[in-house]
Amino acid sequence: MIGRAIVAVFVLLAIPSLSCHASEQETPSAIRAGEHRLPFKVRDGLIYIHARVNGNRATLLVDTGAILTTFTLKLVPTVNTDSRITINLAKGSASAFRLPVGFVLGDSDLQEQQCSFRQIAVVGDFKFMGADGLVGLDVLNQFKSVTFDFRTSTLILEDR
Repeated sequence: MIGRAIVAVFVLLAIPSLSCHASEQETPSAIRAGEHRLPFKVRDGLIYIHARVNGNRATLLVDTGAILTTFTLKLVPTVNTDSRITINLAKGSASAFRLPVGFVLGDSDLQEQQCSFRQIAVVGDFKFMGADGLVGLDVLNQFKSVTFDFRTSTLILEDR
């Protein structure tokens, strides 16, 4: 009899904590000033984010191992031969260009759900596993902190 009462007490104590835990998952945390929350998707172990590059919709990889932000020639076509460079890759080298590119990370009109940039990026005939380019450390280093919240699939960028 005492054993059943103890089990009943533990069950009753567990029920409120389960409901609190569920409500925490449903309620997104508040966005603080200077913070940008951008939704992302994970596919095949890679992180993808929606963007606009020179006004065109794009899907970009977020690559913390890439030094420079890079776009495909299809997304940013160019004939500017003065800025030609050679990029060394794991499987050899490739010819590319360094060009000023305007882009917005995030696919929202809300300021806290997007970040705008105009900077020099690498543009070349690259393949990015279904993406149109990648966001590298040159962009991510502009923030005080970069957090990947995998529970809510949100990239959190905090301004300096």
